Order: sequence, then structure tokens, then C-alpha cells
Amino acid sequence: MSSSQEILIFTTLADRDLAEEYIAEMLQLGIIVSGTIFPEVALLYQWEGKLTIDSENKILLKAKADKYAAIEEYIMKKHPYLAPEIIKMDVSFGSDKFKAFIKDKIAKGG
Repeated sequence: MSSSQEILIFTTLADRDLAEEYIAEMLQLGIIVSGTIFPEVALLYQWEGKLTIDSENKILLKAKADKYAAIEEYIMKKHPYLAPEIIKMDVSFGSDKFKAFIKDKIAKGG
């Protein structure tokens, strides 16, 4: 079974303006197809035995699988956190119509 040619990458940033800047730069570099910002999501986790709730911007990036290394490198270099969240999921972009739309966008450089 071959791996997917399309990926989704999740990351987070506290700063909404920075999230928009990063997505714009990655689009200009041609390493992502699109980026979505889910603003002000709540992150709940245990820290030192206590429930902690933080607010952050969840970022979803759509890309071709062969761009993953460049995307990871970009995030690791630019992100303000020492160990930023980077979650990669192998996916299919779904319907034939949507796949054709994405393929056309990539071919035209956006």
C-alpha cells in the first residue's frame, strides 16, 4: 500500500497575526496549498497535577506530501516555541472535483 500524496499538518500559535504571516509566507514559498486558522480554541491539559486551560490558534495546513520536510523546517525555524506542535496526517483530499481544483491551483502556483 502506498502512502498518501496529500497531507494535513496541524500546528498552533498564540498570536493570530503571526499565524496569518506564516501561512502567507508558506503560500508564497509554494510549500502549502492553503492554511486555515481556527481562532481562539481552548487547549485543556494537565500541568504539574492541575487542569490548565489555555487559548491558542489552531492552524491547519493542506499540502502535498513531498513538501512535508520543507514545512517542518519552516515551522521549526520560525516558531516561537522550542518544541512546537507539528502533527502530520496522511490524507486524501476527497472528491475528484476538489482534487482537480487543488491540482489546478498547484499547477498555476496558487
